[in-house]
Amino acid sequence: MERPTSWLELGVFTVALLVLVATAGSGPGWDLASGHAVLAAQLERTSAAPLYGLLADLAAQLPAGEVGFRLGVLGAVLGALTLAGVVAAARAVLPKDPIAGLVGAVLLALAPPFRDAAAFATPSLLAACGAVWAFAGAAAHAREPAVRQLTIALVGAAAVIGSAPWLGAVLTVATIAWLDRSNAKREHLAIGTGAIGIAMITWWLGSLGALPGVDPSLTAMVAASGQGAAAIVIGTGLLGAAFGAATSLAPARALLAWIVLAVAHAIVIDHAAEPLLGLLAIGCAIVPSAVARVMPEKRALVVPLAGVPLVGAALAAGAAFSIDDPHDAPARLATDMIGGMPPGPGVIVMTSATAWSAVSYAQVVAGARPDLVLLPPLPVTTSDGAVADALRADQIAVSDVPAFGRLDPTRALARGRGFQLRTDQPEPTEVPAPPATYASSIGDRLAVALAIARGRYEAAHGRLDAAARATGLTSRFGAAELAMLATTAPSRERPALFGFLPRLDDPPGSRWRLDLFGDDLAWVAGIEQPLVASPPSRKLHGLWRELLAGKRTPDDSEIFALGPAAVAATRELVAAVRTPPGAPSN
Repeated sequence: MERPTSWLELGVFTVALLVLVATAGSGPGWDLASGHAVLAAQLERTSAAPLYGLLADLAAQLPAGEVGFRLGVLGAVLGALTLAGVVAAARAVLPKDPIAGLVGAVLLALAPPFRDAAAFATPSLLAACGAVWAFAGAAAHAREPAVRQLTIALVGAAAVIGSAPWLGAVLTVATIAWLDRSNAKREHLAIGTGAIGIAMITWWLGSLGALPGVDPSLTAMVAASGQGAAAIVIGTGLLGAAFGAATSLAPARALLAWIVLAVAHAIVIDHAAEPLLGLLAIGCAIVPSAVARVMPEKRALVVPLAGVPLVGAALAAGAAFSIDDPHDAPARLATDMIGGMPPGPGVIVMTSATAWSAVSYAQVVAGARPDLVLLPPLPVTTSDGAVADALRADQIAVSDVPAFGRLDPTRALARGRGFQLRTDQPEPTEVPAPPATYASSIGDRLAVALAIARGRYEAAHGRLDAAARATGLTSRFGAAELAMLATTAPSRERPALFGFLPRLDDPPGSRWRLDLFGDDLAWVAGIEQPLVASPPSRKLHGLWRELLAGKRTPDDSEIFALGPAAVAATRELVAAVRTPPGAPSN
């Protein structure tokens, strides 16, 4: 029996590797993925994921593609190992239904968080891989104690420690306790535990930063794990693990406990969904096996048939065969931000973490603008001082916004998608380009943020028509309305309201923010527009317009219905517009 099932896992690994490499990200990606690519290019690693950093350093030496793609190949290998681990774990839990593991592996492979993690640099995928193999080894050892299974369990637990330290520490204790209860030899456990300790010392020597801190957020965990087919994995996995535990399936009880630990870690420490989804995929395999209990004589046929509705639901839940790949968008963004700036020396300050990661990768890996120094992410009250020091030394300063901290927004000049911060007060003369188009959902949000920053810059200089062009609103405003915008400026009767708006329970995505900015331009210019019912921020803007027109009061029930943030922002707005010029506001 050992040989066929081993071939099953090997077959899953091979097929998954081919598919995942073919769909790996074509570049570094955004944010943390780009940051890990930069670290790998510099042969450095973080204390938050030191083992992953070592593997990434090795992958960065591959002789094919850029660093981002090489780490995408590493992600594909880890993803394929994770899927094979789900099959192995399901086989250990359900020895009569080894094919059930394929159902869990397919569901996990269709989950967008897993596909994206397997396409870019993601330490949490190593944690997922380690977790499923640690469970597989411990569960197999519980059925038939063997040194091979003990070794697999401890190596898997060590992989979790090296990529998600807090989760790894708890799972390692749970793994050792489980192995001890399943009659593992104490000397073997002692050797394995000692080896993990020595490995930990090696991994953390020379690593950067500190261990992950506590950052509780249920919302972030749900957002990371509830996309598309991942919702099917969560629901089915919980159902399977709970059913197995209720029917006295011993490994299922341990699986349910491990899932609880992964949920707690995802909420409190690291909001990545991959370790949780990997364990839940094992639970998914229990469901078709449970169905097969009705017709035990035809298990080989019933198990795959029972998995068909689950896979169908996963396919219907959303895009399952694509990744959120930005392609060359990070490189284009970096060029748009700093490529057109005057010669240095000088400094770059990015207030957006996404823009910062793109510029960092462009400088470290591609060698872009070596005459400019990218400052590390700092509080604005610190970075504005660094900008002031650079300007006093006759150096240039570059940012993604015209001002931050104590800097004067009128002392900036728009260049490309970025801004050159200056000591004088230059007047903008160029016609701004419409919003950029950057691939991926993150790229789209960043393009909107940059467009609004440029629009507010133009509006601050009294060029409302240019602000409309910068935010792509020329299709909303005709030639006559653009002419009105060109000759209009905010007044006490019609002040700009955009800066007062709070963050409400608005829908994901950000293109609607361009329409909201257009609402503000139309209000200032006296262009009539209807009250929009959603999203909440646009509705609040419309209620404010009627408030300033005398049609509503600050305690209006519709404003209160939008929540405490809307009420507080309304009070701030009223205090600002009712304060005489030059008088202090309360």
